[in-house]
Amino acid sequence: MPALDGIRVVDLTRYLSGPTLTMLLADLGAEVIKVESTPSGDPARQSGPFHESESVYYMASNRNKQSLAIDVRSPEGREILRELIAGADVFVENFRPGTAESMGLDHETLGALNPELVHVSVTGFGSKPPGDSMLGFDQIAQAMSGLMSVTGTEQTGPLRAGIAVADSATGVFGAVGVLAALLQRERTGQGARVESSLMESMLSLMSYQAQKYLSLGTVAGQDGNDHPIMFPQGTFATGEGGAITLACGNEKMWHKLCATLSLDDYAEDARFADNASRMAHRVELRGLIEDALSARGTQEWIELLGPAGIPCAPVLNLEQALTHPVTESLSMVEEVDHTSLGTMRVLGQPVKVAGTEQGWLRGAPPLLGEHTREVLSAAGYSTEQIEQWTARGIVQQSGAPEGDHDDAR
Repeated sequence: MPALDGIRVVDLTRYLSGPTLTMLLADLGAEVIKVESTPSGDPARQSGPFHESESVYYMASNRNKQSLAIDVRSPEGREILRELIAGADVFVENFRPGTAESMGLDHETLGALNPELVHVSVTGFGSKPPGDSMLGFDQIAQAMSGLMSVTGTEQTGPLRAGIAVADSATGVFGAVGVLAALLQRERTGQGARVESSLMESMLSLMSYQAQKYLSLGTVAGQDGNDHPIMFPQGTFATGEGGAITLACGNEKMWHKLCATLSLDDYAEDARFADNASRMAHRVELRGLIEDALSARGTQEWIELLGPAGIPCAPVLNLEQALTHPVTESLSMVEEVDHTSLGTMRVLGQPVKVAGTEQGWLRGAPPLLGEHTREVLSAAGYSTEQIEQWTARGIVQQSGAPEGDHDDAR
């Protein structure tokens, strides 16, 4: 049985941070009803690039969910939403602060409606001034948290990470908060408010760089691919124009590296006697290491360094990473049937709970309103009522079975 089997989540989130959170819950077995506003649904659906008619951006964070398309601006749509929340375990939204309150979806109102509800609010910079007035975008959080200031080199200046790390991390931290609140509910019988923000997530990811400032007053700079506090640990040029990433995390590894690269004379050299010395002389040491590495190609060095106990890896592009034997062994690329695209590949589950590895991928990212009738019927609404709402544009059904007269996609 999946870990979150029986947990129902009403998901009113959009774009990436909130949908990542709810996708993680869905992957763990929760029933996630993605409520999308008509007529266009999650704005991520309009973000390119596209796989035929479907947004790759949207599909990246919405597998294993059901899509219910309703006009949340209408009184009837709001009432449907409230009824769903009344029967849910978790409600997640990532609106700008104040928006949920204006919709009558504030924590106090929802708590009165459903005292056991876990209400999750994902924001950019929190619900208190001055952050509550700021728009929550990933790159803004990367810039404000200090991440960009330690990414890149002095030559490049500050750089953003190549992925939406703030959005993704906030989804992960938010999911942890949901699991904690559900466990707390088991003990107290009461729901709880869970808040997660891009800024908090990014500051947490600053980790030892942040602690270095808090403890020592040291403001970190940009070290490129080098580790900021250990050396040799970074990316080094090899023969044939290649590159390899090495990580010497202790003195034992340093001595093994010297032996493997035939640099034994430098193992006890005063300039490189300990990590502090190697950091102070890392430009000179990098030259010595890369001179030695230039004698062989990357793969040859990996076959020598790995067995010697030195962490190392090639620098792969995404195609190489997603087709690598390690990736295959971790089941990190899976196949699922999509309603309009047919069989498609998606990323695998990053956390595996023993006994639930099979069957976790229950559905592809849904079409807009693909499960409208199914969800509303399960909620107790009659076929006649659903048809009336459909005709009036209160709800929308897409991807209906062939022959159904009311495909409103």
